[in-house]
Amino acid sequence: MSESSLSGAFDSLSSKALCCATALRLGGGLYILADAAEKGDLYYQVDAGVRAGLRACEGRRLNADVMRIAIKASRRLESEYTDQSQAIQFAQSGFRLLADVLEVIAADEAEVSDAHIEIFTKALSTTESWPASVDLSGFSHLPDFERFCQQESIDSLRTGGVAEVRDSLGRRELDYRGIARRFRQR
Repeated sequence: MSESSLSGAFDSLSSKALCCATALRLGGGLYILADAAEKGDLYYQVDAGVRAGLRACEGRRLNADVMRIAIKASRRLESEYTDQSQAIQFAQSGFRLLADVLEVIAADEAEVSDAHIEIFTKALSTTESWPASVDLSGFSHLPDFERFCQQESIDSLRTGGVAEVRDSLGRRELDYRGIARRFRQR
């Protein structure tokens, strides 16, 4: 997916929705890793902020208290997360991605029309650090699967708007959750 083909293709709310979907998708796996490190409560607070951001893209009011708590939890999650598994780099990069998405959500809408491009790039970089092969929808490498998911979310946005992005997100969150669970069980 070329950056030039996406630049300027979406308004700021659509771009924000793609950022939220990316964070929530990868968050499926990050939740498992955070919970295993006894940081699941912090992850849930961050997740609530990203979900609030996605709902705001559909016209709901963004709850400032939820966002404040999510941003604070994100900082704590980044600084307090420790793990001895080979997935540490993925987790740390993923938690940084979540923090970046929270910043996009909190930013002035006029400033974020192409934010998804940077978030997509960071998501690919994050998935490159996954320490094992995967078996997801015919993909054996997580970055290839993530590219597929990114295109899928763009297609969903174009055909059905933010509501379709949100509706199609669940299965991909579960895919990421499954790879993290299988990795933890090895």
